[in-house]
Amino acid sequence: MFNKNSILRAIAVIGIITLLSLTVLPGCSFVGKADIPEETTTDPFALDTGLTQGCPMCQSLNITGPDDKGFFTCGDCGAQWGTTTEGGLEVYDKDGNPVTPPDSSAGLGTGNVGGSGGSGSSGSSGNSGGSGSSGGSGSSGGSGSSGGSNSKPSTKPNTGNNEIVNNNNKPVITLQNTIETLQKFAKAIKWTVDEDGNITVENAEGKDTGLFGFKYSTKDRCFITAEDAWQRQYGYNEIYDASAPVLAITYDTIRVYFDYDGLQWMIQYWKGQYGLVFVGAEIGIYNRPASSTPSTHYNCADDETKLLQSMNVYRCETASSNEFNLILSRSPSYTWWCTGFVPGTLAFAKYNVDADYTNRLRVDSKLTLKTPEMAQAFMEGLKKVTTIYNNTAGGTTRRISFVEMSSVEEYETKAAKAKFVLEEDGVTVRVCWR
Repeated sequence: MFNKNSILRAIAVIGIITLLSLTVLPGCSFVGKADIPEETTTDPFALDTGLTQGCPMCQSLNITGPDDKGFFTCGDCGAQWGTTTEGGLEVYDKDGNPVTPPDSSAGLGTGNVGGSGGSGSSGSSGNSGGSGSSGGSGSSGGSGSSGGSNSKPSTKPNTGNNEIVNNNNKPVITLQNTIETLQKFAKAIKWTVDEDGNITVENAEGKDTGLFGFKYSTKDRCFITAEDAWQRQYGYNEIYDASAPVLAITYDTIRVYFDYDGLQWMIQYWKGQYGLVFVGAEIGIYNRPASSTPSTHYNCADDETKLLQSMNVYRCETASSNEFNLILSRSPSYTWWCTGFVPGTLAFAKYNVDADYTNRLRVDSKLTLKTPEMAQAFMEGLKKVTTIYNNTAGGTTRRISFVEMSSVEEYETKAAKAKFVLEEDGVTVRVCWR
């Protein structure tokens, strides 16, 4: 099924995904920020902070911290304080407003707090801190805007943020927190094998979410979408097809519309090249209330309205050829989104592929509707399909006309670019198109 180039490309993709996991994922919000425990102590003297007393507002020793931004919090008056990048002291009241400590004899200046009169050299980091000759109280030493550093505090303390920051209030990416983020990401992933033998991922609620919405079928030997993939939350809109080429996803698609049981239904088919390394096909089941305002948006079928589906995908070497080789097969399953993707390309290293390439794929699918009436409604909608839309370069179209076959035998033996047949059970419809 796979040639040497396909295998090499698959290995390259795995390598790229690994590199992205090590470099990009730590900066994303897939698993949240790093879980950094907050240190707590009641002895500020045990911490290497440069402080020589307790709370600068009330002198209490009931202190917790430092937090992840280097700030301490007083358990009595609620004040918060920490050192600036210049070594000064910045203090905030419990509401987060900057304040001046009533006693600045600690010898540490801030933007609006003067240096100590007795020790000017250590009293301020400003340009005119208090000098030794003008000793005495803080008022006679450097004070106000002239005493301490005139730089504004880098940030207000925020004890709810667990992000590691440096003295310039910028995130610090280290090997340690990168590894911790990846470890947390790995712990959040619960690999499992579902009842059909597919390797997938369950979330904390036990839903089949897959890894970023996808899983691997060991039975069909292809990649498929998970039943509770994140895409299910967003339904379908034609803008998705129009924007897909940005991600190197280009395909042919047809849409079948019909009404049944108080709902407007749309069943959509796709086939084409997905990214630069996969070839495959999809069938999506969508619906919305009959009273819905006309638009291109539909909801993904819920568990009550999803259908039994299966498909085979074939490929030929040229758009005019009728000699096809099977590249993947999806076993029957009840789902709202039947998909299958295998490593390969329709055009190697071509970012977007047009109809000359997507026309080389043929899809033969089975869809089991709920009732004979629904099957008839679906087939009537199929007869009204006249256009194949290719989403490359703003979108192009070509004509298509589905031919109804009188029997399954005729369907399997008679060549046609688009055909369908109702099986003997009266509810299963086979559809073939290229």
